[in-house]
Amino acid sequence: MTRATPIRIELNEHMSEIVESAVEAGEFASPDDVVSAALTEWKVNRLLANFAPGEIEALIQEGLDSGEPIDGEEAFADIERQLERHIASKSA
Repeated sequence: MTRATPIRIELNEHMSEIVESAVEAGEFASPDDVVSAALTEWKVNRLLANFAPGEIEALIQEGLDSGEPIDGEEAFADIERQLERHIASKSA
């Protein structure tokens, strides 16, 4: 977990009430958690805004059509073995 960096923000009364209400309702443990969740959602929305309509769905479908998923560590180990064999064949 990364270390928290304290910053000071001021919210208008309406936004402050929203934060306090979310904490009081038990949706979040603290005001920090509310702000963190809001910033995370904002960041995701910015990322998604960079895709053309239908592009994400096409990418998901491409992934589904590519076959059965494989374990990432297993895939990298296989690539490493192939590279080692290739290097060994060049030096022999």
